[in-house]
Amino acid sequence: MEGGNRYTYIKFKMKSAAADRKGDDSMRKLNAEKLERVLKERVSEDIKWGRVAGAAMMVSQCGEIVCDMRLGTKNAETGEPLVPHTIFRLASMTKPITGVACLIAIERGWLDLYDNVADYFPEVKDMYVGRIENGKVVPDHKPHSDMKIYQLLSHCNGIMAETPIGNLQGEEMPYSAYETNKTMVDYCINNTCLAFDPAEYSAYTGYVSFDMVARIIEEKSGMCYADFLDENIFKPLGIKDITFFPTEAQWDRMIAMHDRRSGGKMITVNMGRENIFEGFPLNYTCAGAGIAGSIEDYRIFAEMLRCNGEYNGVRIFAPELLKLMKTPYVPDGTPGRSETDSWGLGVRVAVHNPVLPAGTFGWSGAYGTHFWVDQENEITAVYMKNNRWYDSHGCGLTGINFEKDVMSALE
Repeated sequence: MEGGNRYTYIKFKMKSAAADRKGDDSMRKLNAEKLERVLKERVSEDIKWGRVAGAAMMVSQCGEIVCDMRLGTKNAETGEPLVPHTIFRLASMTKPITGVACLIAIERGWLDLYDNVADYFPEVKDMYVGRIENGKVVPDHKPHSDMKIYQLLSHCNGIMAETPIGNLQGEEMPYSAYETNKTMVDYCINNTCLAFDPAEYSAYTGYVSFDMVARIIEEKSGMCYADFLDENIFKPLGIKDITFFPTEAQWDRMIAMHDRRSGGKMITVNMGRENIFEGFPLNYTCAGAGIAGSIEDYRIFAEMLRCNGEYNGVRIFAPELLKLMKTPYVPDGTPGRSETDSWGLGVRVAVHNPVLPAGTFGWSGAYGTHFWVDQENEITAVYMKNNRWYDSHGCGLTGINFEKDVMSALE
């Protein structure tokens, strides 16, 4: 892979989060008593009606924990309670971590967001936008524009996107493609068509495009992706419970995956210890969905984002780079994009959101994990459960309700 080292950034005048808030009357304070009450009422109702087995919630403001709550069970069949330091399958809450890895790569001059992807993966030049013909995906035309690095992380690139074209190709993908990040990227570049022209449409890309960014980082750093994250994000922050490769002790702390049979009975699903996400082997360090972690450690990651790349005196990336992460790259009116939110680098960004202030950013996971960072009110909020129903995908109903409940507690 080849690519440019031409990134030059404009240094914005950004103070620390704490300094920004001093004397700023626009920040609204959370009412801790109301917050605890509304969250407890909501989750207790969800548990009562079998919507969730258990949920953990952590909400902070200005770095102080306002609410730290766990309700329900870690395993609905055994009744084992949900306790601190439980490990959850994070699914797509892996994506913001890859977004931060990209910021580190930018700061080191390894890539630029507006580089052509083909500079790193020459075979991309040979890809076509596809169409469906007689139930098969066939090449239709060459893309109207070059694919850019930022598009890999903002769901407007077309590679294995969640559209009829992408889904059909996903059904035909051989299991051998899932062996490693490299096998996944190589297979998709050489054997699939784009679902749409880059930047002309927006549709969720679950993993492959994030794996492409991870591959660039692996090539530039000389490290496997998991080690890169450990050395450059997790260890500096003191994070021990976010990982691609759980230890036996961490597997023992993993929450059960829950599902429901017809009739509504809640059951647990034995996913084994050989995968974190949907049967993907552990050696495939999926940069879009392959990580597990605790709510306590993910809160630290979110707090680092709130403070523009710094936590507890440790800086992960230059403060001005956070602006790149939370930039809404997919403009209003783009087909397929939400009317209320856009996409940043691995994060959803509030634009016309009825609940969250503009510029708030975060994301969710397919098993019901969810977080956001609201720098206007200096809030980080994290919610975690693990199940396969009740709007668990993306910012489903539990995530939306969590946002509403937290913001309702602002004075």
